[in-house]
Amino acid sequence: MPEKEFKQQIPKHPVSHISLLVFYFFVASTGGFLWEVLIFLITEGQFRNRGFLYGPWLPVYGTGAVFMYLFLSPLKKQPVKVFLYSVLTGTSLELIIGLVLEHFWDLRYWDYSASFLNFHGYICFASALGIGVGGTLWVCLVSPLLRKFWFRLHPATTRITALLLIFLFAIDCAVALFFPNTGRGITFPG
Repeated sequence: MPEKEFKQQIPKHPVSHISLLVFYFFVASTGGFLWEVLIFLITEGQFRNRGFLYGPWLPVYGTGAVFMYLFLSPLKKQPVKVFLYSVLTGTSLELIIGLVLEHFWDLRYWDYSASFLNFHGYICFASALGIGVGGTLWVCLVSPLLRKFWFRLHPATTRITALLLIFLFAIDCAVALFFPNTGRGITFPG
């Protein structure tokens, strides 16, 4: 379907766009979870749920994906700019979330202290490059495809799906605020 025809089919109602952002958040959060599980399966041969929450999602990935979509989508035809702004957005978010987790819960879920060009172990060069590549792929390729898919679904389906995901996530957040996911191989000493 040509892009012009597709744009005419996208609903104008704000709830539809909010449900899209919720969908993006959970796709990226779950993708980040799977990415990190895969890394530990390959490097250590073990399953690790390394997030603050218990569900199959890492909100830092979802938050970054939503921010990148909102602020960088107008640049999707300029991948070099998207890459540079993704690095800036993603590493800033990684730094802020790392500081908040350590300050409020005395928890550290990643430590890049041994990595090249790190800043207090919260961010590093390799992570910044990975965020840049991931952000560029997200903004220029993945989110437009997911957007088309999402708006082809029936509006009731998208609303119910978004509400169900928010409900499950809220329960997970409530539990994790009092009993965060911690332990050997999950958190680092502060």
